[in-house]
Amino acid sequence: MQLLSLESAAQQLCARRQNIFVPTTIGLTVLRQQLELDQQMPVYTHPATIHDLTLDLGKSLGELPLRILLPADLKPDEQVPTLLYLHGGQFVTGGTTAYDKLLRELVKRARVGIIFPQFALAPEKKAPFQLKQLQQLFQRLPELTATEPLSLERLLLAGDDTGAALGLGLVLSEPSAQTAIYKMLFFCPVVNANFDTNSYHQFAGGYDLTREQMKFCWQQYLENSEQRDDNFLVPLKAPLAALHALPETLIVTAEADPVRDEGEAMGRKLRDAGVDVAQIRFQGTIHDFTVKNQLDQTNACRLAMNVAVDWLKKRR
Repeated sequence: MQLLSLESAAQQLCARRQNIFVPTTIGLTVLRQQLELDQQMPVYTHPATIHDLTLDLGKSLGELPLRILLPADLKPDEQVPTLLYLHGGQFVTGGTTAYDKLLRELVKRARVGIIFPQFALAPEKKAPFQLKQLQQLFQRLPELTATEPLSLERLLLAGDDTGAALGLGLVLSEPSAQTAIYKMLFFCPVVNANFDTNSYHQFAGGYDLTREQMKFCWQQYLENSEQRDDNFLVPLKAPLAALHALPETLIVTAEADPVRDEGEAMGRKLRDAGVDVAQIRFQGTIHDFTVKNQLDQTNACRLAMNVAVDWLKKRR
């Protein structure tokens, strides 16, 4: 039973979960099926023009499926800013079905074009395979956008959950990204493999995402324990000197979320490094509340999306 006050939709979602997670390969299968099933819940979706393509990254990295989403009312010869969105799913799940609602809303309301890579999942591929795929994608963005109505003049980077770790890892490992990317937006970021924060203990169970689930998923992702100290894979470990040149950043966290504290710690560390950063915590809600269809009409989700859209559109 939750002791924290939650919005009713979030409370109902948590009650249905019953705080059950089995950290085995069976649990992994359930996680993937559960996300797809949950996101089949009817929800309003904004119009968008969508097409899929595959980028050949060579023999070692294989093929990278991409989804391109553009405004449905795109005018002839119009170019829109490119937003590279890196999905979450605790490294082990996530895909186009689960993120359809969120991506369409960003495209419509922020008037951007989204590139959504479906990078390899763990444990089928271990770190740093996913990061290497994204590095190759980033290097080939000029080639990719040359055939799309997409501009790289204001390149935006966004992600949620473990997509934040991958996004920050990409920017830290690709020096050119630090100047090419205009802004970064992260919802409920996962950026550390440490499970002993206050929020990890306070919300260890009963609030959808669990502490044991996160421990299991990091184990699926990392090849060995030494990688826990790799700044590119665990970006909260990065020194201030490595962070100072990062782009303007907005971090959105949820009150009842095991990973809340690390996301907010990332915001403080970026600020201390001299990065232009803002961080907002939304009360009464849970992890990935902007992604979950069930929570789309909650006060937290609607306000978070309003803030995110306005922030993405704002020019300096």
